[in-house]
Amino acid sequence: MFKKKRVYLDYAAATPLSGRALKAMRPYLESDFGNASAIHTEGVLARQAVEAARERIACALQVRPEFVTFTSGGTEANNLAIVGTVEALAREGRSFAEMEVVTTEIEHPSVMNTMKMLGVRGVKVKYVPVDEYGLVRLTALQEMLSAQTVLFSVAYANSEIGVVQKLHAIKKALAAAEKRFGTEIIFHLDAAQAPLWLSCQFGTLGADLVTLDVGKCEGPKGVGVLVRGRGARLVSTLFGGGQESGLRPGTENVAGIVGASIALQEAQKDFKSRAEKVSQVRDAGIKYILKEIPQAILNGPSGGERLANNINISIPGLDTEFATIVLDKQGFAVSTKSACAGAGGGESLVVKAISGDADRSLATLRLSLSPQSTLADLKRLTAILKQHINKMAKLPRA
Repeated sequence: MFKKKRVYLDYAAATPLSGRALKAMRPYLESDFGNASAIHTEGVLARQAVEAARERIACALQVRPEFVTFTSGGTEANNLAIVGTVEALAREGRSFAEMEVVTTEIEHPSVMNTMKMLGVRGVKVKYVPVDEYGLVRLTALQEMLSAQTVLFSVAYANSEIGVVQKLHAIKKALAAAEKRFGTEIIFHLDAAQAPLWLSCQFGTLGADLVTLDVGKCEGPKGVGVLVRGRGARLVSTLFGGGQESGLRPGTENVAGIVGASIALQEAQKDFKSRAEKVSQVRDAGIKYILKEIPQAILNGPSGGERLANNINISIPGLDTEFATIVLDKQGFAVSTKSACAGAGGGESLVVKAISGDADRSLATLRLSLSPQSTLADLKRLTAILKQHINKMAKLPRA
């Protein structure tokens, strides 16, 4: 289809399937196709594959296998974590009106829209502010928590601007509130963007619930993982059979689950060296872009509080949707914001929240690097983008 080499810079949206994951999946797509709930030989083989995959993931994340639940993706895992927690408390006798949930204004749509739904049901939803880099304002969080707070949800690493939250400081604030009010606050972490670049060992994160999406770490699309701690109480948000210990009804995607376990295992095995290599390309790329396009504004933090593969810039006044198409025709795949935030125009709600600047939020470009990305790639992209900006500047204004 393409005559020139394509440069893929949208790893936050989708990643290629690793060779090892594909090889592991193949038997369950071809010969070992049984239903994991069946009791005949084919079903038993499928069940064994699912449980072996669960154990691989548990080992990679340092958690007990029974606390690993498979879903259809990160969106469903986020829904199960948030709604499943609130519904479990409701079944214990808490009314929706007696519960508060807290999140930020820069979360993924699967969290933001779930919160809106809970608000319609009568749950009080609070949004803690973030600073100009996207980090949770800890003082504001401490003041916002109350005796009615039952859950706090935040992304480990933001999918648009790449900010990596200070998890231990957040956990400390939640623990202080629990002690002050004599209550329990469930800490949910959306870690969909994390496995290739950050440690996801459950015990070190401080969270009670952690969401993963293996389509973001070179696993198959359509498989998510929800990891929970011993104290987390959940009920299913779907209705059907008793699969996944009653938390996620529906026939298991055996091939996808097997591939997911290999991909997560690979991602966590080499995340440190991978992140170190790619962050060097990222930093040099940011420096070069800002030098060549001085009107560009970096969105999000610099250095260690930024996801290793994330570059997000605004070029106020530029139609970045059109620029994305221009870059695509020149062989570069980039995006303007999260794919789940919707295609087409419109502002980045994440950049709007950190900047308060409408022009800046309407003119964003996100480059999410792959492990194979090079500074030469970014320099060539910058030259094409700079040429496009100069061309647009010469056009008569309407």
